[in-house]
Amino acid sequence: MLQIDQREALARYEQELAGERRRRQERERELWERIIAAAPFALTVRTDARSVLDVPLRHAAAAIDLLTGDRRQHPAGRALCEGITHTHLMPLSEPVDAYATCHRCVHAAAVARPADGPEPPTRRERRELERVEAGAVFTVEHTEGPEIRDTSEQSRSPGGDQGRMVTAVMKRLHARGWVERDAEATDSLRGGCGWRWNLTSLGAAALALPAVPRWVEATPSTPPQHEVLIPR
Repeated sequence: MLQIDQREALARYEQELAGERRRRQERERELWERIIAAAPFALTVRTDARSVLDVPLRHAAAAIDLLTGDRRQHPAGRALCEGITHTHLMPLSEPVDAYATCHRCVHAAAVARPADGPEPPTRRERRELERVEAGAVFTVEHTEGPEIRDTSEQSRSPGGDQGRMVTAVMKRLHARGWVERDAEATDSLRGGCGWRWNLTSLGAAALALPAVPRWVEATPSTPPQHEVLIPR
């Protein structure tokens, strides 16, 4: 009787594992479909031609040079998980009709951009660019000297009735060539006088770039340590 109970328990356990594997594979497939639908470049899925596994990992590759982050390079035709610093290059198979299973490739594909294209703004930078576009950001005079403030909302800081302080972030945006200040003072949204900040052509182009979706930012760059992935 004990042996029968053990066999039944083992069978149930194996069924649960198989069910979880199927659900995980379905999530991975759906994620990959969303990534390739949103990417402004074509991606192919290839396997490691040297792999001795029965079911080798499936990697992502692009036909053009890509960048992730500030400077990580992903040369055309190579697995996105490799980058430019790898000396022993992975030989890739011909494209296969399947979704990528290499988590590093998937994450890179989700956040990559063409190497010759502009870098998209971060969520905070995009929010500040939108405030500039709406005409809410002004350089105003304060007792401490000129300050750049978002006049669309107040803050609890000294002089907060003139708007929220955005001096640091606006200086960064200005250094990137995305915003510039008017030469002439005008009335601000809160009735005072200040020098309005406006988007440059580069800033307008950056704001027009599609935002990185939240589901992309949540994509893990590596699989959880407790989980063993079994590609199918």
